[in-house]
Amino acid sequence: MERLKNPREFSFVYSKGTPSFGRYVVVSVVPTGKDVSRVGFAVSKKLGTAVTRNKVRRRLRAIVQELRNQFSPGYDVVVGAKLAPTALRFAELHEDLRCTLRKSRVWRKEAADLTGSGEEHA
Repeated sequence: MERLKNPREFSFVYSKGTPSFGRYVVVSVVPTGKDVSRVGFAVSKKLGTAVTRNKVRRRLRAIVQELRNQFSPGYDVVVGAKLAPTALRFAELHEDLRCTLRKSRVWRKEAADLTGSGEEHA
């Protein structure tokens, strides 16, 4: 899994991609047809100081790193934080991001079958 870094790549995903909304995150996805998926993280200044934004970004990056084997190849994905989830427990943010990624169709079919009891996240 690679990272999106260029602002043009983020703009392309925002303009052409399909957003999926969770309670704490927004995931925008655009298919690329490449052999690898790329992920970028967007955390707005509305969420707080640089320390807060970096903490949120580190948490999101850690969750995506843990779930990297469950991504289908060939997508560009931007994960954005809707609220400052610093007061959240890591497990809540993990579950919200996992469910939002599953809604966005980036999930591998076999990974979707293995990850839960079939309950959908509210």
